[in-house]
Amino acid sequence: MLLVVAALSGGCAMPLRLEHTVHSQAAWSPAARPAPGDRYRFERLPSQRSGDAAREQDALESLAESVLVRKGLQRSEETSGATVSAVPWGVQLVAHAIKYPYAPWDAPEPRPGWMPYGQIVLGRGVVTSLGLQWQVRPPYYVRELALTVRDRRSGEVVYETRATQDGPWADAPTLWRALLEAALEGFPDPPSGPRRVVIEAPRP
Repeated sequence: MLLVVAALSGGCAMPLRLEHTVHSQAAWSPAARPAPGDRYRFERLPSQRSGDAAREQDALESLAESVLVRKGLQRSEETSGATVSAVPWGVQLVAHAIKYPYAPWDAPEPRPGWMPYGQIVLGRGVVTSLGLQWQVRPPYYVRELALTVRDRRSGEVVYETRATQDGPWADAPTLWRALLEAALEGFPDPPSGPRRVVIEAPRP
C-alpha cells in the first residue's frame, strides 16, 4: 500500500508537458541583431496602461523579464533616462486567454446534473450498485501570446513571435512562463515556419 501511495505521489509531482504552436519571424541582419547585454524597455498599448489591464501587464512583463535575461537582454526602466542608443530595443507583449465550457472534442452538454452510474444485474429483476453522481465538464483554456521587438533607433519592428497553448489548466504564472519560453525558443534566429515547441513546467 505504501508503494502505491508513493507512486501516486510521485505521479502528481511529475511536470506538465505543455505543447505550443509557435510562429516567429526575424527581420534583422546578423550585424544588427541584439547582442548579449543589450538593454530594452517594455512598451505598452494605451489599453494596457491603467486599471486591471496594467496590473496584469505588470505580472506578464515580470515573467517575460526572467525569460529575456536568459536570452542576454537586460531590462531598462523608463525612469533611467537612458538614450535610445543605450536602450536600443522596445519589447511589446499582447496576451489573452479564452475559457471554454468544455474541450473541443467533447460533445456539447446542456448543463451539469445528476447522472446514473453503476451496474444493473439481470435476474429476478434485482438492480444493484446503481447510484447517481454529479456530472460536470471541466473547462478548457486557450492562451495566446504575441511578442514583438522594435528597433528604437529606426522605429521598425524587427522581430515578432506568436505562441498558443491550450489545456484544462486555469491561468497560473507557471503556464504563462512556459508560453513565453516557447514564444522565444530559438531567439534571435528562430526556425522559419510554424513549429511545435514542448516545454516542461511545474504543475500549477
